[in-house]
Amino acid sequence: MKILRDVLLGVMTATAVITGTQAAAYADPAPVPTSEAERPVSTAAKPERPDGVAKIQSGLPVRTLNADGNFYVWSDDQNKALLYDGDAYGGWPEGWNNRVDVIWNNGFPGRYDDVNVYDYATWSGSAYACVGNGDYWDLRRGDYVFSWVNDGADAWQRSPLGRRVHDNGSGHIWVDWCGNNNR
Repeated sequence: MKILRDVLLGVMTATAVITGTQAAAYADPAPVPTSEAERPVSTAAKPERPDGVAKIQSGLPVRTLNADGNFYVWSDDQNKALLYDGDAYGGWPEGWNNRVDVIWNNGFPGRYDDVNVYDYATWSGSAYACVGNGDYWDLRRGDYVFSWVNDGADAWQRSPLGRRVHDNGSGHIWVDWCGNNNR
């Protein structure tokens, strides 16, 4: 029996050398990851964010291929971003109006997938620029301007036409298409 065992071990060793593989060695089972072992018994329900209230993100948003349904507003002055999944009818929070440096429409394609950015917090009647679905505007480096105003606007509402959006935007709403579409 010992001879047969020695012959088999010799054949296995020769096979491992010829094929460049080694015989499997005994190993202890892997430990259970701490994060799995300490999982809480119950989790609290995530509170819903009211429409038009931004979520704050500490870093500049990283562009991804997949839409997440948000409109991002980045301010160098604030050194953070606001994420909106709805409209900001009353404008962006204090300290953000006229201080925006990057905007990104990462909304879902479909109805109301474009975003109008307004020069005046109360959006009705003010000049606006439209950010198409998936568009990322670094306002510090581009010539993005307010291109439209609603019909029947007064002269003061028309004055921002052609002005750069950088450090001049103050609110937004989601729209169905880019163009003369003030709703």
